[in-house]
Amino acid sequence: MKFLLPIKVLVILNVPMIKRVLFYCAGNTCRSPFAEAYAKWLKGTKFRTELQEVEFDSAGIYHYYETAQPGTVNYLKSIGIDISDFATKKIDSELLEKQDLILGFEQKHHINKLKRKFKKIRGIEGKIFLLLEYAGEKRNLEIEDPFYLPQEEYNKILERIERGVLKVIRKIIEVNKVK
Repeated sequence: MKFLLPIKVLVILNVPMIKRVLFYCAGNTCRSPFAEAYAKWLKGTKFRTELQEVEFDSAGIYHYYETAQPGTVNYLKSIGIDISDFATKKIDSELLEKQDLILGFEQKHHINKLKRKFKKIRGIEGKIFLLLEYAGEKRNLEIEDPFYLPQEEYNKILERIERGVLKVIRKIIEVNKVK
């Protein structure tokens, strides 16, 4: 696990403002579309001013399906967020190069794989984190894929992502505020 520097140190080191955030998972059908939709909802409702210049996106390492899974769609719908028009996409170099922050959910299957596959992208090492790691959590940082789980367990996983995204948003606001 990487050691995350305090906000004041990031400023001294001239870490750029975070304007583009990518959430990614295996297939861009469960976790990453949820994180993207929830972050966009927070931007549009609770943090309009603070996130005015920040864009959120999501993608998958693989391309399995065309849309988000029903478990994700249903959970988001239950909290008032509609992603019925969501279309999955696959990660590529062009997408990654534009990002200031790249957040995944599993070390072995996401973080390590992305770093190996796209190692030629300048600065990639310093942009990729586990969602909960960047959120400041200290343990249980990985969030499993809920794909085959019953809706009740699926929802618990999405609730963890929900809490993590909110913490990440607050950290992005703090980082950008000092710029």
